[in-house]
Amino acid sequence: MTIQEIQTALSENGYIASREIAITVSGAVNHNIPLLIEGAPGVGKTSLAKAVSEALSLPLLRVQFYEGLTYDKILYDFDYQRQLLTIETMRSAFDSHMKGKSLEEARDAASSVDFYGEEFLIKRPIVKAFSGENRYVLLLDEVDKSSEEIEYTLLEALDEYSVTVPQFGRISCPPDKRPVIILTSNNYRELSDALRRRCGYLYLEPKNVEETKEIIIKKAEVNENIAYAIAKCMDRIRTLPIRQVPSIAEAIVWAEYLKSENLEKIDKTTLDESVFMIIKNQKDREVIKANLNIIV
Repeated sequence: MTIQEIQTALSENGYIASREIAITVSGAVNHNIPLLIEGAPGVGKTSLAKAVSEALSLPLLRVQFYEGLTYDKILYDFDYQRQLLTIETMRSAFDSHMKGKSLEEARDAASSVDFYGEEFLIKRPIVKAFSGENRYVLLLDEVDKSSEEIEYTLLEALDEYSVTVPQFGRISCPPDKRPVIILTSNNYRELSDALRRRCGYLYLEPKNVEETKEIIIKKAEVNENIAYAIAKCMDRIRTLPIRQVPSIAEAIVWAEYLKSENLEKIDKTTLDESVFMIIKNQKDREVIKANLNIIV
């Protein structure tokens, strides 16, 4: 896809993308360069990955990183319950079949069952993305919340689009099935230079009023007046000393709520009554209520 085609496709799927965004996405789509996206919470990092998935008509595989996440949740595991069930099923038949056989013959017969073969392998998102079954968009969301150990397990994957499973072997993705890899970070901790060197880079600034309005119109299907009013309110709310700045996704939900209530404008009363859609703690609500004159 050309840069212009990517920009248009993202827009058609509700994501207003600048040329800079389209260029960096092109690197991931056309040249298999993993894309690291940073920016404040709520600016649309995850939404961009979802829009890429929709624009390319590719399934999205998402890994949500968090403290304590282990490799078996993102790479692979083995179906131990199935292994035990297989052993129990085989036991009686094996005992009668091996009667009178030597120890070596029994060992050879038992080794014919590969309990670490593909039949017992559970493919978690990253291994599934490399399996060659399909081409995916692989979203590694909030990778900065994982441990450094987990981060370093990603390096082989980002380098060679492959994962080594000790008991199974190496799983390498065919070149024509390589996933579009997108990583996001909120700078919870500093990512390693090794990880950064393997990625393209994009920093997302908060959307301006006009961009927010266009996104709300596309996603919430509201009229231009209500979309503009919400976008302007969101822009002014960002300037207030609140703990949790509302995201564009929350603005869209707010717009859908106002639409369902048949409201065509936002005044102080409307904002005060519907602020629960965008503000999620009491202190922030108090700040909003004290600044209704500034916001509306």
